[in-house]
Amino acid sequence: MTAFLASIVEAYGELRVHKGRILLSLLGVAFSVFALTGVMGGGGMLGGALQQSMEKSSGRDTLLSIQPMGDMGYSYDEHGTMLEEPGGAAEEVAPAEQDAIVLEQLDRLGITQRSREAHAFTRIQTPQGVVGTDLTGVDPSYAAMYRMQVAEGRWLTDSDHQRLAPALVVNAPLYEQLGRPELGTETITLYGASGASESEIATVVGVLPADSSTDWGPRAYIAADGLAAVPGVDTSVSTISQYLAWVPPEQGEEVRGHLAQRLSSTSAGSFEVYPTSFSMEQMEVYKVFGYAIGGVAVVILLLGALGLVNISLVTVRYRVREIGIRRSYGATGGRIFFGVLMESVVATVIAGAIGVAAAVALVKAPFVTDAFTRVGLVDIPPFPVGAVVVGLAAATAVGVLAGALPALIATRIRVIDAIRS
Repeated sequence: MTAFLASIVEAYGELRVHKGRILLSLLGVAFSVFALTGVMGGGGMLGGALQQSMEKSSGRDTLLSIQPMGDMGYSYDEHGTMLEEPGGAAEEVAPAEQDAIVLEQLDRLGITQRSREAHAFTRIQTPQGVVGTDLTGVDPSYAAMYRMQVAEGRWLTDSDHQRLAPALVVNAPLYEQLGRPELGTETITLYGASGASESEIATVVGVLPADSSTDWGPRAYIAADGLAAVPGVDTSVSTISQYLAWVPPEQGEEVRGHLAQRLSSTSAGSFEVYPTSFSMEQMEVYKVFGYAIGGVAVVILLLGALGLVNISLVTVRYRVREIGIRRSYGATGGRIFFGVLMESVVATVIAGAIGVAAAVALVKAPFVTDAFTRVGLVDIPPFPVGAVVVGLAAATAVGVLAGALPALIATRIRVIDAIRS
């Protein structure tokens, strides 16, 4: 260990002596490592942005959807011809019974990240008049499943369905139409199909950020158990379109199989279970994108290494006298080889560390993270550790490759060559 540390100190001292010759080549290596680390780190964050953008519409990995199917009263002959009109067997199921059956199975499997999703329609009084609004009844875990974060106020909680005035989370267009009411205190009026004779007071507690990809019209979210208080919603039939369960990816297939088996035939009808999400790794275009990024990074690194090799070869030619004197004092070929090699490695590691630090500073700069946010990044991840490791490893590898050939030439220098020079 002492000899290794001594070689590093010696190499650093030689760098200070010959810094004028190798400074430009080290700048090239630093820039190459900066580009390599920046491209890999930025590419990783861009991939995360695309993944999170898809998760906002299809859900997190692995999100399972449980949808009530039932036979709906249809009967078919052996040729697939319908014999009877729908009798509504599934329609007769009480919503509470359907909820109890599905939630019981989720409880048995220990699934805590779950939510119901029910769709309804309501009419909301605004300063400009009554506006028709899509209303979605969900549970609190729904926000985490679809990476939903409120821009103002708060998201729904477990106690919101007990409020006398139902709590709503609205999207940005609806909040503007409502005249930006005071969150949590100012009330709004909901109307049913029959008008003023069927109304209810509600309170806006949260506002979603503006999103051009999802803000197609006014939309509001309410606690699933609070839908009964909304005028015009028929609670005698189930409004649940699906049940959602978010499970660890490694347990996705196993949990899906258990749920599909247990819910295939129940007193509330049959249910279909399938994943709603998919990963970027499943897309061939993303794989090609990753290969392209890696190829560009390798080319950039090789160009930087080529410049360092050329400068190192020229430097060795100018150090014939110095190396010959070392040989005359008994330095072995291995000692000369290791010393010249370490000079290159130490130089490139220092340059690589500077390049990695600059790449991290650039990718984490506010204007860069804002750009990723605009393309769908919700949760800003830390800079990929893999990119940092690859950058430093690449700098070390460049030092070894760029120093091996000059070091090999240095071992062939004899004392007589130093005298002749």
